[in-house]
Amino acid sequence: MSATINFIKSRQFSLPLASAVLLVASQPPISLFPLAYVALVPLLFSLEKSKPRDNFLAGFITGIMAYAGLVYWVVIAMNTYGGISIPLAILILALLVLYLALYLGLITWLCPLAETAARVPLYLSVPLLWVICEYWRGWFLTGFPWSYLAHSQHNFLPMIQIASLTGTYFISFLIAGVNVVIFSFLRRKPAPALFTGSLAVLIVASLLFGYVRLQDQPEGALKTAIIQGNILQDVKWDEPFKLKTVDIYARLTLKEAHGADLIVWPETAMPFVFDADPIRNVVSKVPEALNTRLLFGTLYRDGQGRFYNAAYVLGQKGQVVGRYEKVHLVPFGEFTPLRDYFPFLERISVATGDFFSGSGHNPLATDLGKIGLLICYEGVFPYVTVDTARRGAQVFVNITNDAWFGRSSAPYQHLAFYTFRAIETDRFVLRAANTGISAIIDPRGRITARTDLFTRGVLQGTFAMRDGTTFYVKHGDYFVVLCIVVLSGLILRGLLSPKSGTKR
Repeated sequence: MSATINFIKSRQFSLPLASAVLLVASQPPISLFPLAYVALVPLLFSLEKSKPRDNFLAGFITGIMAYAGLVYWVVIAMNTYGGISIPLAILILALLVLYLALYLGLITWLCPLAETAARVPLYLSVPLLWVICEYWRGWFLTGFPWSYLAHSQHNFLPMIQIASLTGTYFISFLIAGVNVVIFSFLRRKPAPALFTGSLAVLIVASLLFGYVRLQDQPEGALKTAIIQGNILQDVKWDEPFKLKTVDIYARLTLKEAHGADLIVWPETAMPFVFDADPIRNVVSKVPEALNTRLLFGTLYRDGQGRFYNAAYVLGQKGQVVGRYEKVHLVPFGEFTPLRDYFPFLERISVATGDFFSGSGHNPLATDLGKIGLLICYEGVFPYVTVDTARRGAQVFVNITNDAWFGRSSAPYQHLAFYTFRAIETDRFVLRAANTGISAIIDPRGRITARTDLFTRGVLQGTFAMRDGTTFYVKHGDYFVVLCIVVLSGLILRGLLSPKSGTKR
């Protein structure tokens, strides 16, 4: 017991705890974004070059506490709505948190090691490796790009406009860089003036670019009506409730969506196989009655009996104009990875079905223009919107069912990611969430209209179909490649140099 108390009082625990608290507080829904610029400073003070094991543990502990505070909602999703027991849901959360914490442990282990063995100073290795780890986390094992450093800045619009040139990872680099500069100053060994000055120039240039870009307020000539049905997850898939669900969406639409050029219902708003159910005739009459277009989420089953999480667009005569099948599925929510090798994994899958992936991120061609679809958390991945924009998408529509998350921080975090997707692609984002938060986001990341959680209603606003390609969409994640090249070059230079040691 005394050993435990001593550990809790020690800097090996208190400093990582301080960083974890700051990281959580900087992210939605608290969103105290300035804290992100100092969140890593306590953690950096806990590092010692001669103790690589302790350095790893410091980062690992920070990661465990921070991610436990950021993704605790996994238990809610899997237990309350997925039918998984609380002990098993907690075990799944623990495994996810431990996995995410490994990245932070890797950073705090490698950076001091690189300083000792290859003379790569912390002020360079930390921001470079941070970007590389964020990118890898967003790709490896289907990816989980949740709560990056940059996402803390979602409501600091002047700062994040630079994402249209560089992508989101560049913003994480700047934040990590500021943390290291502050740490270096506080330990009375300031980072070189060249690095500090260069970082300051990049930040000032980003802010100036952002302020100038925000002077442009893209206006929409088209009208949209986003229907938030607020269908609770525990009744959503009940067969007796199906007719009531259709009635709720139809009544809200026919009552309050007159004059809309595009009506949007959320993910699986119609919880049945649309092509095979006679109730489709009721749905088809809605856009016909209003002489408009209707986009909604439902299920699709192909000729081989395979199911897809899909979105349909109906035209002004109620005819099917296009269909999109979700490509990036949620592991253990929409499919069970590696179940052929580990059959027991299927036991922890959320009971929503076993879906197949669509053929590609192809926008749907309509008489309004090309609509890029982002079902559920597809829009969390920058490469998905980049790929869809390159294929000609002129507006993005995100349909989702965040009822899984309950009244947790997840709906706020999920919404924040789409401000970055709008800025990166210079496109409007129309977001329809079953229980909220539905929103209209302009190409500068402004949320021009939004709903509250667990309310039923119609969100109205304007948007535009936009052309043109941002530098980021055109060139992709070149900044990540640059970070890999620079860090690799620094390490190689240090290792091959006759003098491989340095004093701290």
